[in-house]
Amino acid sequence: MQSVYINEEKQVYPIIFEMNYGQLRSINCYLYKHGSKLTLIDAGLDIPEYRIFFEEQLAAYGFQIGDIDQILLTHHHEDHIGLVNYIIEQNPIPVYAHPLALPRLDFTEEYQIQKKTFFSQLYRQYGCEEIAQKRLLKMQQTMENSEHLKIKTTITALHHDDMLDDLQVIAVPGHSPDSIMFYDQQTKWLFVGDLVMYKGTTNAIIDHNEEGQLLPTVMQYRNSLELCLKYDVSTVFSGHQQVFSNLHEIIQKNLSRIEYKLNRVTKKVIEGNETILQLASAIYGERMNKEMTLILSEIIGYTMYAEMMGELKRVQKETGWHFYK
Repeated sequence: MQSVYINEEKQVYPIIFEMNYGQLRSINCYLYKHGSKLTLIDAGLDIPEYRIFFEEQLAAYGFQIGDIDQILLTHHHEDHIGLVNYIIEQNPIPVYAHPLALPRLDFTEEYQIQKKTFFSQLYRQYGCEEIAQKRLLKMQQTMENSEHLKIKTTITALHHDDMLDDLQVIAVPGHSPDSIMFYDQQTKWLFVGDLVMYKGTTNAIIDHNEEGQLLPTVMQYRNSLELCLKYDVSTVFSGHQQVFSNLHEIIQKNLSRIEYKLNRVTKKVIEGNETILQLASAIYGERMNKEMTLILSEIIGYTMYAEMMGELKRVQKETGWHFYK
């Protein structure tokens, strides 16, 4: 059981499930108690081991599922929404998320078709459609399994600067279009989802807007990190790894890492790696075999960012986009 964070009539009870989830080392959610109201922020991963751990942690803190009054989601990724259906089947409570999370969590047919079309065209344009076939097949399987995967309740939309009790909603796109944080100004507690972690940097995962166009995710990620610097924060509750307090120091490291990755991509282009696949191979080598989706996402994202920063230009050829200094 983790330490409880207490500030007068408010408490935070961390639920930190340690596991080898990529390089993230843990999957976290939090119980935020204000007076008699108990809020669950994020809902972990839908696997039997996590369900058991979650209920054991609730009991250790003196709670049960029926005590939870509402669920707030920082974004739609599977390791943050896993137990929502399990919880609301037993306790039909309100669920809140960013407006862009709603079609993603409802697995609407329109959204899924748009997503698959977007990624099929994107991978073709960047000359990596063949290597991405497994990802596209997984999208098709998701479409076929959507009824099982969808969140089975009406989700209430939260917009930037909304207040939910004492929690301010802050939109922080970059890791995902629907990423939001929750800030308690009185306690200076910040629930950041996957925007920032104690060690390493999160991924600015490529995605599309409502019109099906590629989003500038790395620029969004940088802007969201810089936005965090405006808040007076005592304690950061992240979606992975440990709770920490040195937010400004961690953000500066993340911003430096963005510049490092930008310079690395630019350098590899100067060395003659013109395509996404050449850049991915030059930078990550054999890791491409295990982390293809995330690596393609990063390279596409950073070439777009490099164009926006005036560092690279691209030319359309028969094999897809080629990049030049």
